[in-house]
Amino acid sequence: MKRLLLFLLIIVSVKSFSFDLYVGKKLIYSSADLENIMSWSSFVSFMENYARMMGMDNLSTGEIGDFHYLVWRGHTVGYAMNSNVFVVDGVTTRSKAVPVDNILSVFQLPFLRRESEIVLADMIINKIIKTDDIIDIVYDGANELVFVQKQNQIEVVSNSFVAVNGYIYKPGELVLVIQTDKKIDQKIEMPGLTRVVLIKETFLNDKVVTLKFGEVSQIPEDGILIFYSDGDDRIIIRPYSPDFEGSDWPVYAQNKRIAQQIATRFGLKLELCPLYSLPVGRIAMVLLLSDDTKIQKIEEYLKELLR
Repeated sequence: MKRLLLFLLIIVSVKSFSFDLYVGKKLIYSSADLENIMSWSSFVSFMENYARMMGMDNLSTGEIGDFHYLVWRGHTVGYAMNSNVFVVDGVTTRSKAVPVDNILSVFQLPFLRRESEIVLADMIINKIIKTDDIIDIVYDGANELVFVQKQNQIEVVSNSFVAVNGYIYKPGELVLVIQTDKKIDQKIEMPGLTRVVLIKETFLNDKVVTLKFGEVSQIPEDGILIFYSDGDDRIIIRPYSPDFEGSDWPVYAQNKRIAQQIATRFGLKLELCPLYSLPVGRIAMVLLLSDDTKIQKIEEYLKELLR
């Protein structure tokens, strides 16, 4: 019993002076005898790795005699090893090692304190830009967000440790609620940017207008446009155009979905082609059919699809 008690006391003693540094869920640095402090070389190595991991600006380091310094994000920290002098933006204190939590605050890096642990965010959100059909999330680090579609809203949940305006959300916490009656159509990942494209699943009306291609003098103002002509059994729609800065994306997405369903149902080849006769911002397509009697069946199928 005495041996067990002694063993437990040793564990508690070691734990109370240990120090673990995490980025998200990953253990990056661990020390059994230092609490919230690091040697200068370990600190510089960590900062270089963290900046690289997060895709942030590179930091610069140098030395003058025994004085070693690091410059990053408009701040300078340095350490004189022989005299144990630590400098932050010109303010001098005596220290035998780097006080990590103080320096993270100087560099404005969000972190959590958990007993003998420091946890830095592995995703730092810099901007959230919302328009009617697009949500852009600009960030440093890795994308650690999960989007949950619910009725009349989209919930954005943290999958790891996500920082927004200096506050860190833990795994599973609700980061953002977006009120919308639209659905998530696509998520596009780019370096430092997650773009969520929304689409409204309902149509303005379920009217289908069937027109002979090349013989139309006036196009009706409403309804889904189906142009048809003789051909080799293919269906043509306009591609998405970056010239419209995303404004035609929702219609393009719906148009492609409908066209793909028709193509699958009737054995047609789907093709994207910038035909100027097809209007922008409206669901429209051209059917080139080897048997023009199919057009009536396609029209009936489309009407049923829209109900």
